[in-house]
Amino acid sequence: AMLRSLVGSEMCIRDSIKTFMNEPFLLSNLIDLQEIDNKLFKLIESKSSSENVNKLKDLEIEFKDLTSNISGQINSLEKYFSIKENNEKSLKEIKLKIEDIEIKLSSDNLDPTDTLNFSNQKESLKIQTNKLREEIENIESENFDEIDILEKDKENLEEVKKQLVVVAKLVKSEWDLIDQQIPILENEKSKFISTFPDELKVFYDNLKNKGVEIIAAYKIGNQCGCCGVELTTSEIDKILSTKFQQCTYCDGVLV
Repeated sequence: AMLRSLVGSEMCIRDSIKTFMNEPFLLSNLIDLQEIDNKLFKLIESKSSSENVNKLKDLEIEFKDLTSNISGQINSLEKYFSIKENNEKSLKEIKLKIEDIEIKLSSDNLDPTDTLNFSNQKESLKIQTNKLREEIENIESENFDEIDILEKDKENLEEVKKQLVVVAKLVKSEWDLIDQQIPILENEKSKFISTFPDELKVFYDNLKNKGVEIIAAYKIGNQCGCCGVELTTSEIDKILSTKFQQCTYCDGVLV
């Protein structure tokens, strides 16, 4: 009698577990778990694909392209920059010489010969100045289009730099907020899934690993809520009679 009682109790427990596993409430928990996972996925995904992140990526590409263009333009204008730099250096030196001569010419102790010499030197330096300036103007004229493009690219680069700083700060703020939300959802998921039977946890993980897009969804009339396939009455009856009520077309759970 005791043996019969023990066997009977074990069968009742098995029946209870089976009934529990087929309870709509328990299977509907898969939908809730999936919702938490979806929220987590969207948060993590947004760290690499939000509007500001995409904008930052575009700005980084633009910055790289402009930097590369400017470098190439500077190389092609090497002769222009070399002549301009040398001429401007010479102009500064000549200016200092002229200033020095003017100081000497302003002295009351100069004799006529020195005055003439200094005046001639000053005129000669002015002629050199005009020649150097003319050479700069000519080479600027010859390379006008290239110089114009270079200057515009430099202006654009400065603007991109400013935008990069602004957008990078926005992205950091977004990521800080996301990093605060993720642990909350992970903790919620951990607490929620701890109420699941081990078999159901394994089942859920297996579906995720198989790449099932919608793991569980409510049936819409005779339509599978996971894949949208219209099911016959016999197909629905067969699905609902299985342990996890999986659609034969998509493996999703019909609730």
